[in-house]
Amino acid sequence: MEVQDKLPPVAVPLSEVGVVGVKVPLSFEDYKGRRIVVVPRFEAFIDLPAWRKGIHASRQYETIIEVFSQFAGKAYRLERVCAEMALEILRRQKEASKAKVKASGDAILEKTTPVSEHRSYEPYRLLASAVAVKKPEGGVEITRKIGVKVEGVTACPCAQELLAFHARAKLREKGFPNGTIDKVLRSVPLATHMQRSLGVLVTEVPGNREIDAFKLAEIVEESMSAPSYGLLKREDESAIVLRAAERALFAEDAVRIMMKKFVEKYPNLPDKTRILFKVRSYESIHKHDFIAKKVISFGALKAELEANRYDGGRPGGKIF
Repeated sequence: MEVQDKLPPVAVPLSEVGVVGVKVPLSFEDYKGRRIVVVPRFEAFIDLPAWRKGIHASRQYETIIEVFSQFAGKAYRLERVCAEMALEILRRQKEASKAKVKASGDAILEKTTPVSEHRSYEPYRLLASAVAVKKPEGGVEITRKIGVKVEGVTACPCAQELLAFHARAKLREKGFPNGTIDKVLRSVPLATHMQRSLGVLVTEVPGNREIDAFKLAEIVEESMSAPSYGLLKREDESAIVLRAAERALFAEDAVRIMMKKFVEKYPNLPDKTRILFKVRSYESIHKHDFIAKKVISFGALKAELEANRYDGGRPGGKIF
């Protein structure tokens, strides 16, 4: 009998035991017909019954490597790889009733800066997971998730509004008429403090459907005041700052816009599908950060969007 199969000193079941931080060789995800390099890092867990001392950790590591080798060098979806691994772990560790596999890795996309059109390589964090559970009547139920973490820029509308009051008072002091002041303030976006913000969008992937991680990344990026870039020339910087100032958004706004865009992009998901929306604002003038977050089912999300449509406070309108 192997040590792992002996009785433990304290007979208590554990919900998750496994290996973390397993890196695998380079492979690819599809993006607009191109292959993008990703180096995933995997975590794999099973539940442990009270009567077993430990798991055979080497089997989980071997499963990760062997399953991934089937996908290496091919286009793949990370959540499907996680599902294959979870199923194989359950097959090899027969005493387990549940297996969970998580993966994350950076996809580096080539993008073009908005004005100078320089080439810039931008990282997008891909997130994936799968849970395989043995059903009492036989068979295995799989739950897959796919998600992204994307950085962008948000601009504070509160400070911008206060600066508008200040600018209006100064212009009045200089003798400008109210009509001219209104025209100027409508035409020229005012300064405000801006921050690098991290948007997170994770959704369950129901049944045999596919959800493209890079489409999720586009939703997150489009929900910010402006995108961010690793490389920006002076003319690019001014374009990004101007765009952000013209579309000043709280983190709360960005999360809500993500929710609306998600429903527009995937209108026919099952109502029970669970989705996470989150934005963390790395504040520039505060010594703390700010987070806005919501976890909700797709059916409830559609109902809330429909019930709370508005435009400038008028029920029945639309936002963005």
